[in-house]
Amino acid sequence: MIVHLASEVAPFYKRGGLGDVLGTLPNYLSKDQPNTVISFYYKNRMKGEDLNFLGSFDVKIQNIKYTFHYYHVNQSGVDYYFINMSDSDIFSDMETGESDSSDDDGEMPYKENFPYIIYFYFAKAAIQLIQNLNLSPELILFHDWHVCGCLAYTEDIKKLNVRKSCKTVVLIHNYEFQGEILPDLLDFLDPEVKTELDSIYKQYGTATFFALAFKNADYVATVSKTYAQELIHKSAPHSGLKFLDLIEKDIFSLPNGIDDVHWSPEFSPYLQNHYNKNTYKEKKRENKQELIKEMKFDDISKPIVLMMARLTEQKGINLLVDLWSSEDAAMDSIENILNEGVNLIVYGRPAGGVKGNIHKRLVKAEEKFKGRFSYISTYTEEKAHRFLAGSDMILCPSLFEPCGLVQLYGLAFGTIPVVRPVGGLKDTVIPHTESSESSTGFYIDEFKNESLRNAIRQASDIYYHHKANWDALIERAMSQSFSWDITVNQYYNFFEYIQENNKEHKPKINYREIMV
Repeated sequence: MIVHLASEVAPFYKRGGLGDVLGTLPNYLSKDQPNTVISFYYKNRMKGEDLNFLGSFDVKIQNIKYTFHYYHVNQSGVDYYFINMSDSDIFSDMETGESDSSDDDGEMPYKENFPYIIYFYFAKAAIQLIQNLNLSPELILFHDWHVCGCLAYTEDIKKLNVRKSCKTVVLIHNYEFQGEILPDLLDFLDPEVKTELDSIYKQYGTATFFALAFKNADYVATVSKTYAQELIHKSAPHSGLKFLDLIEKDIFSLPNGIDDVHWSPEFSPYLQNHYNKNTYKEKKRENKQELIKEMKFDDISKPIVLMMARLTEQKGINLLVDLWSSEDAAMDSIENILNEGVNLIVYGRPAGGVKGNIHKRLVKAEEKFKGRFSYISTYTEEKAHRFLAGSDMILCPSLFEPCGLVQLYGLAFGTIPVVRPVGGLKDTVIPHTESSESSTGFYIDEFKNESLRNAIRQASDIYYHHKANWDALIERAMSQSFSWDITVNQYYNFFEYIQENNKEHKPKINYREIMV
């Protein structure tokens, strides 16, 4: 039995790639052994009419009794449980920045003022639920920092398995966010939690949920080989790298995959003009014509470049629209890209919302560059599929990227990735400069607008002047496979490594060898 703990699970609630992973990975792992997912129940935000209320239970924290409700659904053989507090607004307020509700509708009384102590409430409730359900997990995967409060209760976790052999794995999906634990929370926590955090405070002067996890988890992994190396060598552009010293073993790599049926131009539920690598020349062109009409682009001969992401500094929005200088400079940085002979679509929710600088500048750019530039700030999966099918290039200029899924979607749809060679982007895209006969995309060498422009210029040159090479690039891209059917084998190898290293009288397996 494997238990997954996470803050989001698609399709029930999704903010980004983490939700996609939790919506697919357990299904593939369940072919080998039972999988259960436990997550937060967010009032008024959950999707899925099949969620069933199963009951309530009490948890004591600092001798105060808190009541939790839990919901359940089984899909494709995986059990999904969602925990809510009796004060059902609290968990929703943790995600208030993602809400489309207005501030005055009464849904979010706590807004941004909730304390991180609530994550410890969830942690203790999740452990109690596992115990109540008699799951007896052999392995618990903690997906990102939101659920790592459980690792303050290591003795309780051991007791969850009938043989007291439950192993814990922390999976870092994005180390940019770590969950700072402020010292004024300590007096409100259980004694054992306070003891665990005190030792971290004494060593570092501060503490995070990830630091707690690194101190107590049996294993730590992340979602690409290159990102693991960036963390090990402390070259990733993150604060809190000092906490990585708490990890006693290597940081292992467990790359993400994609659902290659759902995210496929041949089987997509959202496309009318389906295609594969044998039919893309006609059908992808039809999708592009529809997209040109929808975006009202003037010149239909230009390649369409799509940036589809959360519009944050991490995702490289700064390279496209200068946020550090004047509005005029921001318009210049976008015009630099458009002048390479492309039409550009920026699609994603902007950091700071509709009142933020990113949104305002992109709206301004849409007005200024009408017929060449389009900006859509509301995300739907239906649009994502249609935009991928109709675009020629997918732009991923990330400052850092632990794994990345968008470039994988691009490859599947024959939409050529133009990426920064960091993290999972480097692991999954072969640059044209390295080998024109095996390449699947293009690299943006430096985190600069000029480098972005150079990469798009290189790609556009092949698009305009070397049609046979561009077609070969599309065919190679669509021949790549990052299906969970393949990448899940690395999880199986990792589980074998854990099992063999738990046997006292057998030689230990070298994980790096079994990954080859």
